[in-house]
Amino acid sequence: MERLTGPLPGRGLETGPLAPDSPGEQPPTAYPPAPPRALGERLSPADRDALITAFIAGVTQETLAAKHGISIRSIKRLVHGTSNRPQATANRLTPDQRDDLIHAFHFTGATQHDLAHKYCVSLSTVKRILRSRSSNE
Repeated sequence: MERLTGPLPGRGLETGPLAPDSPGEQPPTAYPPAPPRALGERLSPADRDALITAFIAGVTQETLAAKHGISIRSIKRLVHGTSNRPQATANRLTPDQRDDLIHAFHFTGATQHDLAHKYCVSLSTVKRILRSRSSNE
């Protein structure tokens, strides 16, 4: 094999691609920038409401995914998940109600079931409140 002498030829169309930091003209990018990943950035609240309404009206998930440019999994998360429902605040207990519930359990002899019924919450909510209070003490 023969050894080359002299400077190496520059890179270009004849000899191959340019290095990323070379001063020559860079090739165009192969792909456009990716769209935002978060559904909140891809769909406006109006689009989200329209999508849920259309699903309830009977439009298929595949059709909705194609129309809005998102995956079927994203459609399922929106219509079946909690992402389309605001946090329930009407059934939450205030700190005063929590204190009253704890006091009633410890000093009046009320059962957890009675307290759940009285405060219109589930039995597991009552147990969680009592457990969190006992772990904080």
